[in-house]
Amino acid sequence: MKLESHTSRAQARQHEACDPVLHDGPRRNVLWLMAEYFRTLGFSDVKARLPGHLAPEMLSGTLEDHRPDLTCRQHDRGRTPVFLEVVLGEELDEPGTENRWSLLASAARLYSAELHFVVPRWSARGSIDRRLRRRLSDMDVHPNHIWKV
Repeated sequence: MKLESHTSRAQARQHEACDPVLHDGPRRNVLWLMAEYFRTLGFSDVKARLPGHLAPEMLSGTLEDHRPDLTCRQHDRGRTPVFLEVVLGEELDEPGTENRWSLLASAARLYSAELHFVVPRWSARGSIDRRLRRRLSDMDVHPNHIWKV
């Protein structure tokens, strides 16, 4: 019985990873903050999975498709693209996150983009930043920046 519950949550997350707009509160709030921050910095072509924004393009993978939470272009000479993913504490240990993060890392290499992650500064389970860095390192994924908000 527990396996069925876990599977249905994983399937719901996979479906949510493709939705053009986020529907849950904490993830969406962090994404709003980052979209406004990048806009304030003068980044262009900000696309986010938020109401009133254009959604980022879907990335096609071999195991699953995924839509980054936010994409934009820096205001540098090359207009370097940025792929951003919000990671909340409960998502760190979910099956399927490795596929999503690997797909984002591959797309970042393909498009010469920077890969950024955003995590809450603290959670009930401790520092998410360290756990995320360890998990990404085990996967041989090296993000350009991990934001703590």
